Amino acid sequence: MSLKKSLAVVLMAATVLSVGAGIPSAAKKSSKSDNVASCLGANVVVCDGIETGRESGVVAIAESQVPLADAGKVEADKKAEAEKDKKTEEKIAKQKKAAKKNYEKALRMLAAIVYCEAGGQCYAGRMAVAAVVMNRVESKGYPNTLKGVLWQPYQFGPIRQGKMARELKNYDKGLYNQPERKGSLIAARDILAGKYTVKYNGKTIDLKKYHNFNGHLSNAKIRISGHDFA
Repeated sequence: MSLKKSLAVVLMAATVLSVGAGIPSAAKKSSKSDNVASCLGANVVVCDGIETGRESGVVAIAESQVPLADAGKVEADKKAEAEKDKKTEEKIAKQKKAAKKNYEKALRMLAAIVYCEAGGQCYAGRMAVAAVVMNRVESKGYPNTLKGVLWQPYQFGPIRQGKMARELKNYDKGLYNQPERKGSLIAARDILAGKYTVKYNGKTIDLKKYHNFNGHLSNAKIRISGHDFA
């Protein structure tokens, strides 16, 4: 082979090697955006060697662009939630305290009026008097508070006569925990707890029906101990 032909062969081989070596280099220069574009441009493509669909490729890109939650904001949200829970607990505690206070006031007044009106009667008689009072509180025809019902003009003799005032003082002295008055306290407590059924002379009586009582009533529906009830 002549020298020219030998040189030509060497140059050709060098050129081929140069082109072959340049292919990986060109591949490395391909931009990430081109790769992403190729991912988005086909239904099923290969992205960084992983086969994926167009939709999954979009989701992967979208997720990569979501910023991490700010730690300060997360902490502030937790603190705000804790403050909200604390306020709710405080509100419930105040409501319970107010309810207990109202209950104690109601128990005091109801026990006193029961003793004034039926202190010497049986349990059913005391319960019936307490029931009439509370039935009036719940009725549209009477005041809607216990005090309003008891102090309604011309309704309860012990209020006008001053006996009720004396019994309220006796309650405050703790005398309603003693045998003479304890039965009236028990009846008042049971009515406030929602117990409106009693047994008397072998019969079960629903006390929710009655709004009036007296020694003698012309329209009486039942007589319990020393009172007629209607």
